[in-house]
Amino acid sequence: MASPMSSSLPAGFLDGPASDITISRIDFKTPLPEYEGLYAVILDNILSEEECNMLVTAAESTTSGKWERAMINIGGGRQKLMEDTRNCGRIIWDSPEIVAKIWGRIEASVPELQRLENWPKVTGNGPTRRGEVWKLTRCNERMRFLKYSKGEYFKPHCDGTYETPDYKERSYFTLHLYLNDATSNPTGEALKGGATTFHSYNMKKRLDVEPKIGRILLFQHAFLFHSGDDVLQGTKFTLRTDIMFAKEKKDDASSIET
Repeated sequence: MASPMSSSLPAGFLDGPASDITISRIDFKTPLPEYEGLYAVILDNILSEEECNMLVTAAESTTSGKWERAMINIGGGRQKLMEDTRNCGRIIWDSPEIVAKIWGRIEASVPELQRLENWPKVTGNGPTRRGEVWKLTRCNERMRFLKYSKGEYFKPHCDGTYETPDYKERSYFTLHLYLNDATSNPTGEALKGGATTFHSYNMKKRLDVEPKIGRILLFQHAFLFHSGDDVLQGTKFTLRTDIMFAKEKKDDASSIET
């Protein structure tokens, strides 16, 4: 892993708010009625094209330009290469500073995520039954940069919850940042394909979110069956991380009420 900030990034990188953010909350009711009430939102204009290009270059500088093959989590902290399911390149880079700056640009746009209470479709029935409240703490500092070349993909799946080794924090939402699109061609060939697609459980209906540079797709881990569609031309670059939460203590709740 690299140090929190790469030397290839200038001082003040990602400082300041994003301009002209647009918020589109996904309503699954019409295309995918089984997902009605589940949470997904698209946030546009979070990073500029220049900032996205700089992030990709900085990520590559942490590995001398080498992309490992992305693997699948199989439980117990273990991973396995399964290219019939997931076929793409990956760079893992830990940077609390960068993810905090990205989150700082969107935090005010999603205030509903600050406290998760009585939300069983997100946290599960157990926490809801026990009356637990989960407070947002941070973005996971582990950035997973993904590179999908022509013919590469991630087959349909649901994202799993990550729990810290001390069991004090867990993730409930995926943050997916698109770092290029059909109009920005870092590899010289226009991107075609590569949408993030939400699928009906019978795989007969779908809702596509197209790659758009600087766009963030934020969605709950649980119940949302989705895929990274085949890239038909060019290369797709994305960054994925998680939103972390900690269980609220009773004295914390009391201070809020007063």
